[in-house]
Amino acid sequence: MIDYQRRTDPPLAPAFAKDPAQEDFLERLNLLLAPHAAAEDTETEERFPTLHVVGSPRSGTSLLYQVLASGLDIAYVSNLVAAFWLAPSYGLQLAQKLGVDRLHSNFSSSFGRTDGVSEPHEFGYFWNHHLGYPDMAERGPEHDAAIDWDRLRRVLITMGHRAGRPVAFKPMLLIWHLETMLRHMPGTCYVWIRREPRDTALSLLKMRQSLYGTLDRWASLKPATDLSGEPPWRQVAAQVVLLERHLEDVHARLGDAHMLAVRYERLCADPVGVLRDVRDMMGAKGHAPELLTPDLEPFTTMRNEALADEYGERVDAAIAEFAERFARS
Repeated sequence: MIDYQRRTDPPLAPAFAKDPAQEDFLERLNLLLAPHAAAEDTETEERFPTLHVVGSPRSGTSLLYQVLASGLDIAYVSNLVAAFWLAPSYGLQLAQKLGVDRLHSNFSSSFGRTDGVSEPHEFGYFWNHHLGYPDMAERGPEHDAAIDWDRLRRVLITMGHRAGRPVAFKPMLLIWHLETMLRHMPGTCYVWIRREPRDTALSLLKMRQSLYGTLDRWASLKPATDLSGEPPWRQVAAQVVLLERHLEDVHARLGDAHMLAVRYERLCADPVGVLRDVRDMMGAKGHAPELLTPDLEPFTTMRNEALADEYGERVDAAIAEFAERFARS
């Protein structure tokens, strides 16, 4: 029996709720496969770079992941592969066998959730398991040392070997461990997508209402700072400021060679240009994947006008306040 604990999620609104019977079935399947997959995770050579999409929730990470999975000759975690979170190399092999390992995305999603067996998936259960998080809340600095990085490295490298090309992920929880991941896998490449803080915060409010039917329940990554006494619009403002400040600090230490910063507005206006930049970064790490969609059309930038009318000014004021409060010393 492997050391595994199911992630704890708050109750979701009916439109987003998971089927308990299906969840139990997939968990049993994974627990059966996990020992066999682990015995085969013996690869140690980092043959291909590994690509990670990072950013604040609701900043455009899902669209960027879809663009990368569609536009570059890389492997990625589809909705099918994600069902094998304790045996991911088996999921990749099954997708290859069924011929659903290549993506022609519909470029749509609902708060990170996609429809269709080939569409990208966040792989949340996988990252919760390997990074040792029971939920989406930030842990203290000592948590980094408790992660089995050698084991995670073996799993990720084996996935690349089985796919025969680089693998892309969208690991939300890895945001707090980017430098350690890079130390253990020097071929790691990060693409950091940035969006206007106001738009990100308003979209987080919309996410709360849609997923939980209330603005009062936290959604996605939760920084360690205590914000429990704050109203929802101030919580999302602080959430965005803290996460972006953390990513800015990491980017300043790692540099563009390891962590490419992309604006959401540029992704929408020039997705092929972004693909070329990512390809160049990966090429510098040893493997430049082929560009598959040189004629990808621009996207329409998304706004939350209804929420802006009600909360925009309050969110703007809170962002300014928290940016000053959490300014670097």
